[in-house]
Amino acid sequence: MDLNGDKSLSSSSPCYRWKHDVFLNFRGVDTRKNFVSHLYAALIGQRIKVFKDEKTIRIGRNIFLSISKAIEESRISVVVLSQNYGESVNCLTELEKIFECKRSMGRYVIPVFYHVQPSEVKHQSGCFGDGFAIHGNHMKLSIWRNALIQATNIAGIEVHGNESDCIERIVETVMRELGPRRFPLRSLLPKASAYWCSLNFLMANRHTWVPQADTAGNVSTNHKKKRNKETTEVYDPLNKSVHIGSLNKDVVVIREINPESESSFLEELFVRSRMKHANVAKLFGYCIRDNRRFLVEEHWTQGTLHQILHDDAGNSVISWTQRVTIAYDVAKGLEYLHYQNLFAHIDSSNVLLFDNFNAKISTGSSASESYWAPEYKGRELTMKGNVYSFGVLLFELLTGNKPSKGIVNSVLPAGKIDNIGSLVDLKLNGKYTSREAKKLAFTMLLATMDQPSDRPDMNTIVEYFKKLLAV
Repeated sequence: MDLNGDKSLSSSSPCYRWKHDVFLNFRGVDTRKNFVSHLYAALIGQRIKVFKDEKTIRIGRNIFLSISKAIEESRISVVVLSQNYGESVNCLTELEKIFECKRSMGRYVIPVFYHVQPSEVKHQSGCFGDGFAIHGNHMKLSIWRNALIQATNIAGIEVHGNESDCIERIVETVMRELGPRRFPLRSLLPKASAYWCSLNFLMANRHTWVPQADTAGNVSTNHKKKRNKETTEVYDPLNKSVHIGSLNKDVVVIREINPESESSFLEELFVRSRMKHANVAKLFGYCIRDNRRFLVEEHWTQGTLHQILHDDAGNSVISWTQRVTIAYDVAKGLEYLHYQNLFAHIDSSNVLLFDNFNAKISTGSSASESYWAPEYKGRELTMKGNVYSFGVLLFELLTGNKPSKGIVNSVLPAGKIDNIGSLVDLKLNGKYTSREAKKLAFTMLLATMDQPSDRPDMNTIVEYFKKLLAV
């Protein structure tokens, strides 16, 4: 997926390739003060760049040429076809241009039928036809008629009842088509962190100095510079790999990843943008700072499974029931991905925990070699390879130990699960069911079989957990 027209993300992004994300084509008298106004607000609320109408055009500019250029520079056109749409020369002329851009530039069009039937638009009948009829023998009549027919040939959204639900569907469609968004890092960070982020850019290739703060925590700009010929580095709040920020008043996690290459980063964005499931972490977009890459994800309130499971201070202990539920959540997430022919790097660092220890998969980082299937050599992921990684994750949940390569078969040879109690995490203090532990261990052994063909698929594993949790 080429997001930028070239193979590098460092100098451009999907946000800036087009001047506008969405062009709104609508009949003002029908929808300006109600449906379109609410749709516009919903799109803007998601930081989507919208060209609404001629009011956006600077004074002194040619309106027709400016609108025509705006359509060309918009990735998506939302066409709101209403009862009086057909009588407007401006609407029809814009529609003509929209489909010209669709043919020549591959632009995406979303038709919205606002209190009109698609058949009325296609055949210019009913109330819609009455408005269209006023053009008589206009020289462009056949061109406009053809554009209207093209609009009805696209699967659109009909608005006849709950408008808010329809607006939500339109916004979701737009966001899915736009894919992952690039956000300026400073716009997501708290003000203090944003200050430091700006400072680092300003201080590049200059002498370093150490900022001071007063007792109230306010940063002063009156500082003495320190000469340092060896480095240009200044204090950096981004020296951590995970940061908390805000996006549209929502709390988000900004997590640094280390992709093997630019192409693998693009692939990561492409794959994550297609994931829509309750057990797959939502990706809002990404940030780039110098050579560093960050994913902007929904806020995981409890941290990663790795952090909590291996808390050396012993402040967090995941109960047996929570462990089984986490495993079930991950299994459901993987089942969904495999159904979509998608895959993920699975290890405890890529399992994110939310309220009530609800678990979601993230694919931001490569899994450690401990989770690699025997046939995996650092190349393409496979379904059965994911199953093996899931089996190793079950070992980690069962024992509370960090896994090493081939650890499952070395500590629990196939068929020998009667003494499973000796392997269960001591931090549970015996608060688990022996029968459930054996079933979990049995699933773990099946998932980590050496031969991929001997491993069950995730559908089967999900059924195992359904039976386990039902009991």
